[in-house]
Amino acid sequence: MDDAEIKTKLATSARILNRLGLFDIYGHVSARIPGQERFYITATLGSTDKEFTPEGLILCDYAGRKISGNGTAPLEVVLHSALHRAREDAGSVAHVHPFHSLALGVAGVPYAPVILHVAPLGFKLPVYKRRELLITEDHGQKVVRTMAKARAMLLRGHGVITLGESIEEMTYHTVLLEENCKLLLEARKVGKPIPLSRAEVADFLRMRLPEAMSPKNQRYLRVFDLLDKKTR
Repeated sequence: MDDAEIKTKLATSARILNRLGLFDIYGHVSARIPGQERFYITATLGSTDKEFTPEGLILCDYAGRKISGNGTAPLEVVLHSALHRAREDAGSVAHVHPFHSLALGVAGVPYAPVILHVAPLGFKLPVYKRRELLITEDHGQKVVRTMAKARAMLLRGHGVITLGESIEEMTYHTVLLEENCKLLLEARKVGKPIPLSRAEVADFLRMRLPEAMSPKNQRYLRVFDLLDKKTR
């Protein structure tokens, strides 16, 4: 994938997440440039489709330093640089502040998968418990250590971090994680939520992985295109 395609897809992801109400003015998404120690990231304080364009992206190095682009990189760019640097599967990273994921973390409600399509995220998600801006290299390393091998993490009172090998996979996980948290909280109002069983997860993954859920598979691409069209 060349630079132009990466930038176009990343801007599209930002618009999708923004239209779904997951982004707000403080959210940011990034994508690694294959074979280089660089990544593109959305500029700080973007909140409309007009801001989320390929031309509005910032190019940064693995130290989180701005190389080029108009605007300012987010204060928390270090969490992106740390994950891109540390994890081969962190091709694309999101830090956003969805309402239900925030509520889950603030209430101290344990995460549980209740819809099939979050099965790849596992039965538990790590939680970054200290409520603080993640703006130093030490913060970045804490994010890497706390997240470990997970593809999503709750930040108590501070949103979520999700990642994927591709921009499409990151977007998919971000959208479905919020849907799961929303259903989990709504279910608690009327009864005791019943999480997916290990057998249900195993059956789903056996059907979907590695072919259907692979970031190289057309499934993520189809869902990404559908979300783009649905939210216009």
